[in-house]
Amino acid sequence: MNRQITDPEFLSFCETAKPIEVVEKITDHNIRGLENIALRSISTRNKLPANVVNLLVAYFYSHYGNQVYNRNDLARLYDYWASKDVRTMAKASEMVQEDIEEVLKSLK
Repeated sequence: MNRQITDPEFLSFCETAKPIEVVEKITDHNIRGLENIALRSISTRNKLPANVVNLLVAYFYSHYGNQVYNRNDLARLYDYWASKDVRTMAKASEMVQEDIEEVLKSLK
């Protein structure tokens, strides 16, 4: 896990940022079409608070940023967090401790 996503300053940034801004910060502004597709897949779901979505996006891209990944994995992870009723940053901070590869493997 990227230490940046547990940094208090970064968590504060997640409170007000847009998901695309989070991806830009995590990937050093290396936004590809794949990121846009993945972000669009979660943009209308409205099951999680915006700040939790931002931490979810940071968690995902801190692992998969600048790599090729399945564009549906972000949506799978979103649905997983929604099923776990992640409604607060405290709970989201717990969730980012999970091994993302193991979580995604269990969801496929």
